[in-house]
Amino acid sequence: MDFARTLSRAGLLAVGLAIVALLLLSYWTITGPARNAAKKAEAAATIADGRTQGAQDASVVRDANDAANASTLNTVKDATDEVRRTTDPAERDAVARRRLCNLNPGACPR
Repeated sequence: MDFARTLSRAGLLAVGLAIVALLLLSYWTITGPARNAAKKAEAAATIADGRTQGAQDASVVRDANDAANASTLNTVKDATDEVRRTTDPAERDAVARRRLCNLNPGACPR
């Protein structure tokens, strides 16, 4: 009790504030890494979600591209077969032009 008697009220207040500050700094030092780890885990989860969404988007684009390629290949095969079946040269040219215009409308004059 001698220590408490030697300090004035301002001194006791300063010691009390120093103890509170020391306790707060200790608390922040102990819990800081856990908070940082939680933030890092959340950031990693967000990145993983973004990668998953990106992979799904890429899969949708790839599937649509594959479907478009398959459709184009089927159309070309059908057009080639139709041109080969046609015996008259003039009719063959007309069929080829018509099929080309179906495949690439920009290649035909309007």
